[in-house]
Amino acid sequence: MKNNKKEVEKKAREKKFSKITIVEDKLLKVIILVLILIIVFLLAYRLINGKSLSADDKLVKELHSYLMPNDLNNCNGLSNYADKEITAKDLTDDTKLCLAYQKANVKDAEIEEYSKTKKKETCKVDDMVFGVEENESKCNVAKIKKDIIENEYKKIFGENIKSKDSFNYDNSHICYLKDDYYYCGKSEMYTYIIDGTSAIYRIISKTIEKGSKITIYDYFLKINSSECYKNYTTLDKNDDCTKNYNKKTKVDYGFMKKYGTMYKHVYQKNKNGEYYWVSSTPLK
Repeated sequence: MKNNKKEVEKKAREKKFSKITIVEDKLLKVIILVLILIIVFLLAYRLINGKSLSADDKLVKELHSYLMPNDLNNCNGLSNYADKEITAKDLTDDTKLCLAYQKANVKDAEIEEYSKTKKKETCKVDDMVFGVEENESKCNVAKIKKDIIENEYKKIFGENIKSKDSFNYDNSHICYLKDDYYYCGKSEMYTYIIDGTSAIYRIISKTIEKGSKITIYDYFLKINSSECYKNYTTLDKNDDCTKNYNKKTKVDYGFMKKYGTMYKHVYQKNKNGEYYWVSSTPLK
């Protein structure tokens, strides 16, 4: 009798344990299914919307500087911040070569000295003419391998450089192409552009990496004599900004978001995994 009772109790415990196991198994399957759905959702979201990159990301900073000359008086300034979409086709060959030069590493270029011609503040080197630097009696000419500038050009614009005999890399210096080198020095004729009253602000809003493209969204604002302008290339004023700006105004992210012009800058990945600039477009 006792044995039968023990047997019944044992079967009852086994039945109860079996039910618990089944419940736990179902719960585990539900959890796994939920996790799979979350992963699929996140992957789909990233595929559709892309991956967000930080404004402090090294690559983002580099791409954002591609069309930013060392001095805004050079290379036509920020010519991609216009009132319409700008691509490489809209930039002059001089502008693109100038930008490539200013981004290239030319610090270790070979410097050659040439004596100035009699009665003239110039030096003639074969068919090239250079000006004498201020307070100098000779012309200092940097001899730069063509490949150095060409590689930077292709990096920025994603295309091979177009042959050009010469280009100005700032308002007073010129480069001449001869054989496999650029010879760069003071230009024989030059003009200075003074725009010391303008303040240029650029603040990155967000950066999205999607497929083989990176898109940087930023706010742009130009302020000259306490008046705001919507872009760099025209005199289209931003009246709302001007009304709310004075010299003591703190131009921070909040101010830029409210009054700046948002631009979209698109960069395309090439077969080597590097990105080149494609276009810049105002969004409002």
